[in-house]
Formats: sequence, C-alpha cells, structure tokens
Amino acid sequence: MFRIIAIPFGWIMRGCYMLVKNYGIALFIFTLIIKLLMVPSSIKQQKSSARMARLNPKREQIMKKYANNREKQNEAMMELYNQEGVSPTGGCGSLIITYLILFAIIEVVYAPMTHISGLGSDVINSASQTVANYYNVSQAITADIPEGYGAAPTLSQRLADGTDINELLAKYNDGFKESAKISDDELEKMAETLSADPAIADYFSDGSKVSKRLMAGGTARAELVVLSVAKDYPELFDPEIAQFCDDFNYTFLGFYLGEYPSWKSVYILIPILSFLSQIAMTVVSQLMMKRNGQNVQGAKGMMGMLYAMPVISFIIAFSFPAGIGIYWIFSSVLSLAQTVILNLYFTPARMDKILAKEAKKKGRRPSIYQMALEQQKAQQGGGSLLDDLDSTEDVKLSKNERKEIERQKINDARKKLVDDDATDDPRIIEARKRMAEKYGDSED
Repeated sequence: MFRIIAIPFGWIMRGCYMLVKNYGIALFIFTLIIKLLMVPSSIKQQKSSARMARLNPKREQIMKKYANNREKQNEAMMELYNQEGVSPTGGCGSLIITYLILFAIIEVVYAPMTHISGLGSDVINSASQTVANYYNVSQAITADIPEGYGAAPTLSQRLADGTDINELLAKYNDGFKESAKISDDELEKMAETLSADPAIADYFSDGSKVSKRLMAGGTARAELVVLSVAKDYPELFDPEIAQFCDDFNYTFLGFYLGEYPSWKSVYILIPILSFLSQIAMTVVSQLMMKRNGQNVQGAKGMMGMLYAMPVISFIIAFSFPAGIGIYWIFSSVLSLAQTVILNLYFTPARMDKILAKEAKKKGRRPSIYQMALEQQKAQQGGGSLLDDLDSTEDVKLSKNERKEIERQKINDARKKLVDDDATDDPRIIEARKRMAEKYGDSED
C-alpha cells in the first residue's frame, strides 16, 4: 500500500533532487512543498478549534447536567457538535495524512534509486539481488567453521588451503532458503569474482560497511546498501548503477542519510533533535490553545497525543535510516513555524469575524450523522437533550455575533408587527414610525 502511495511523492522528490543535487536539501524542499499544500487543511483545523473553544460554556453545562449519565452526556455532546457544525475529530484527518506521508517517505528514503535515478526496475532489482547474494554468501562463510579451525577462516584462507570456490558456493547455496537461492549463472560469476578478489567476502561480512539491519529487510531494503557498495566495488554492478551511485549525493550536512542512528555514533543527534523539535511543537501548541481561549484541560485526548508525539518521533528517528529522522525534524520545524504564523494571523478577533461571516451563509447541507440524529429524535418524540441548557446569552459571543443576534431580533419584530404593508391599524403605523426614527430606515 505505502509503495503505491510513495510513487507520486517519489516524483516530487526526484524533481527536488534534480534542482539541488543533494538529497538532504531536496528533502527539505519536499517537506516545504507538502506543508504548503496542507495549508488549507491547517486553516480548516484552525477554524474547527476556534468553534470548539466557543462551545466550552455549553460543553461544561452538559458535563454538569448529565454528570451521572455518561451515555446521555455523549449523546448531548454529539448533538451540540452537530447543531453547531463542529467536528470533534477535526484534527484527526490531518494527523492521518501526516502519517500516510511519513510512511510514503520511508519508502522513498529506503529506495532512492527507484524514485530518483530514473533507471529501469530490472536493473535496480538486479543490483539489489547482487548485494543480497554476496551478503548471504559472506554470512555463510562467517558461520562455517571447518574441522581443524578454532574460528571461521576467511575466504582468502580457505582458497589458500586449496578449497574449491565453486564447490564451496554450491554447498552454501544448497543450504539457503528457496527465496535466497542463487542461479547457476550467478554462482559462476560470483566464483570468478571472489577468486580474483576474496576480500569482497570480508567486506560484506563487515557490519560497518554493509548494514545488517538493512539487509534484514531483504532486497526491498538493499538499495541503500547498493549505494555504498557500488562506490567501493563498481565492477559488481551494471555501469548505469555504478555511475548513478557515484554521482548521487545522499547526505545532509555531512550525515549519510542511509546510516542508522546508534548511541555510540554522532547520528544519535538526529533522534534527539527530532524529540526536541516535537517538544517545542507541544509547548507552542499549548500556548496557542490558551491564547485562543481553548480549554486545554478539557482536550485530554488531543493533549495526550501532543505529549506522546515527542516519544514517537524519537522512536521513529532511532529505528529507521537517518533520512527519516531528518525528514521528521524538517516537518516539526516547519509545522512549528506554520502554527505560529497561523495563530498570529488568525487572532481571536479576526476569527470571530470569519466565523460570523460564515454563520450568515445558509443552506448548509446536513451531514449523514445529522440526518440519523434527526431521525432518532423523531422516533423518540422529537425531544432534544439541549432543550434545558441556558440560552445563548450565557455563552461567550463575539461582538459581531451579538450585533447579528440583535439585528435578527429587530427583523423578527418588524415581521411580526407588519404582515401587510397596507394595514390601517394606527398602532402598527405608529410602531413603524418609531422603528424608522430609531434605526434610520425611511418610509416610502
């Protein structure tokens, strides 16, 4: 699934890389593009959060009224959200999109040749299979301790002792799983190569040269190994692969993005920075929620996710190649900047005006939940769980909304007094004159 999702993101990444010729910088440009594309969704979420903040007084009333009946409390909450056109899960959509993009990026980071090189899949798969074959043989050599040896001898020692390379490779191949079997043609080529340079087997058994964590994923994760091996042993691969790997810049600020972070290397800075950037995001989000009048204490689910994100980001950045952690840092920093900018622009006063303007628009199509709720209420006698709540005077309203309510009351009063423009009732005529004088309307 994620491989399919990764295809369009791979196109974007390829365009970014062709522009700057550095994968790390291309990753930043890619992240910036994704954030810009998600701005409309972020604005929508901002509006949803503002609407939720305005419902806090009514939500508190519902909590008190149905304190001893959790089912009624939940039903009343959903009725309130539906009545006000607010989605309590408004932030989940953007979170799901964020993780879909993340896992798509994981695929792109693991397979830069597939998404960046423009080479055919057959050539790339052949290179990945070559790496897997040499790795499996090197592991078999390391695990094989013949009689008379205290430890597994190197391939050079075996060949010096008169071991036949073809027989040795055939023996190992017989012990491989069916999915790891090497064809006869490939075995013959490997025998010639290893006879000429037995140090290649030592190279593939060296964990600092060939990552065991990457090779544990099989050929699907071998592309990152191909990138490094092809620079040291280009003769093992097709010339197109060797040329691409030689030209490809898979770094950022000196960090090789295919390396796994560990506690013993400088790469541990990547998950640490990822953790700290998410902490900053959490703190700023809390401050902005308080600034906009949102009930931080009441948003337990949301706040729980905010506090969990730093830990999740550290685990992800520690468990995958450095490119994933770099992307996560970029994403967190840009999200932090976006949060600050949106909150500085959409001040509570400006948001009040926007929501008041949207409230004037009529004909909002009812949601599926609203239709089901209305049908349920009709079956239960048409009663509403919100009927006994305090009126809107007890709810915090913006200045624009209060004006709108007063204007509506005036219009309703006019409509009630004047059903017919041709009326001769002196009381109605007098009332109309008083309204015209007070509110500036003219009598025709």
